[in-house]
Amino acid sequence: MAKGWIILGFAAGYVVGSAAGRKQFERIKSTVNDLWERPEVQKTVKKVDEFVEDKAPVAHDLGAAAADSVNATSTKASSTDEPTGSNS
Repeated sequence: MAKGWIILGFAAGYVVGSAAGRKQFERIKSTVNDLWERPEVQKTVKKVDEFVEDKAPVAHDLGAAAADSVNATSTKASSTDEPTGSNS
């Protein structure tokens, strides 16, 4: 199990730390966003949301607040991302 965490750490370092990793991260991010916006995914999300709302209103409110927080953070981070130039 520890070996898996080490590999995950190196992979995360690569993605965050290198230009090639950054490009790959952007591709992955774009793919995930495209998947998230698909109508069948949103239909499933709506069903789950309605189920949670019916079964556990308090959990739904907490989950909605957490999702809003993540979206706000993601939107803020995306708007402040600047392309990095070479350090000559």
